Amino acid sequence: MKLLRPFLLSVSIILFAWLFISNINLINVATTLNEAEINSEIKKVNEFTDIARLKEFAIEKINYMETIRNRFAENAMIRVAVISVLIILQVLLYVTGSNMFSTKTTR
Repeated sequence: MKLLRPFLLSVSIILFAWLFISNINLINVATTLNEAEINSEIKKVNEFTDIARLKEFAIEKINYMETIRNRFAENAMIRVAVISVLIILQVLLYVTGSNMFSTKTTR
């Protein structure tokens, strides 16, 4: 029991750190860069004179957005699994901690 709690705590800390690091890249820090990219895409759309080419461009963007959405869904499922494991680890840590301190010697 003495080795189980530190092991569970170590795994828990590692998983919390992974969740923290994996979510950092989702923060929109470079807002001006994103706005410049959006303005560039709008400029491309405004430059089209052929409707067929504009349709191809729009379909490409829709397919790209679908790919991105699928990646976010996969990442969300992984995060839900990690959070579930963390909840189980925290419950185990709580239970083993209360059992460890409530042991009484009986004669």
